[in-house]
Amino acid sequence: MIVWQFLVLFAYGCSLSKLHFAGFRDRLFDKDPFPLAIWYPSHTQEGPVRHMGVTSKAARGGDFAGDGPYPLVMFSHGSEGHRFNQFWLAEYLARRGYIVAAPQHVGDNYLDPSDARQLTIIERRPQEMTLALDLLLSHGDVAAHIDRDRIYALGHSAGGATVLKMAGWHFDASAWQSYCDINADLDRVICQHVPGDDIVDALYARYGGPVVSARDDRVSAVIAVAPAFGVAATADGFDGVSVPMLFIEADTDEILPEAANAAHFRNLLRGRAKFVKVKGAGHYSFLPTCTPYIAENFGYLCRDFGRERHEIHRTVEQVILKFLNDMKTGEIQGR
Repeated sequence: MIVWQFLVLFAYGCSLSKLHFAGFRDRLFDKDPFPLAIWYPSHTQEGPVRHMGVTSKAARGGDFAGDGPYPLVMFSHGSEGHRFNQFWLAEYLARRGYIVAAPQHVGDNYLDPSDARQLTIIERRPQEMTLALDLLLSHGDVAAHIDRDRIYALGHSAGGATVLKMAGWHFDASAWQSYCDINADLDRVICQHVPGDDIVDALYARYGGPVVSARDDRVSAVIAVAPAFGVAATADGFDGVSVPMLFIEADTDEILPEAANAAHFRNLLRGRAKFVKVKGAGHYSFLPTCTPYIAENFGYLCRDFGRERHEIHRTVEQVILKFLNDMKTGEIQGR
């Protein structure tokens, strides 16, 4: 596994200087099935924008730069989050030649968490990502700018699990049950909504097993940042995954027990995926830098462990850009 001290090596051979301004459009569709924001390479000058009270810079409504088509990164936010959770990363990638598209998951966002961490949203999340991709590839103003041979998926926490399912991971609900039979009191975040036998039986009827299957063959690589639901990962569940995978782990994940999540994914996929542990990062270190309001009212979102959040973000940006650029050049390929 790659540790933080050596992360600087990832930057070599990587175009870290920006080539464009970051264009930005929100609620892209006339009739949203869900809110969706995109960031993209633009030649329009950036100006101030605000995302959930956090100020940044982007070219709102700017034209696409004319040197595409560009790789597309589909982004899935964490449980009870929103489409702007990683705007800092989306802007960074847009300035370096990528389109980033982020839908806001229905029933699992900050306004409506009614389905959060339940099996219904675990099934629906990748379906929403696939629908968002369908809509983008048929959108009159956007489709022509997308490189259809370079479509990637990236997600944080529950979003990390979402993109792994898009890669072909068979999420095993019976493994989730077995874990919570033993660990319900120790891991209430994951075990609070463990499915009952009736729900698992319904999976057998739909998929022929206790699994959630949501593969999208258009996705050619995935990046999972502090992915949740490692408890539902089995060796057999990854048999059908052939695309390159990058896992970014928090050095101190205070939400997801390491043995059942980061370490479990690492043991299952050793030699098949790249793993990077980010020193000083907690589970929420991948969210934007906290405003005074967030710090006062949602202090748990502001916990980092020995490094400033902006430093953590710079590390993550470089690691992800290197991985994506290596995908573009063919240096990294699936098995």
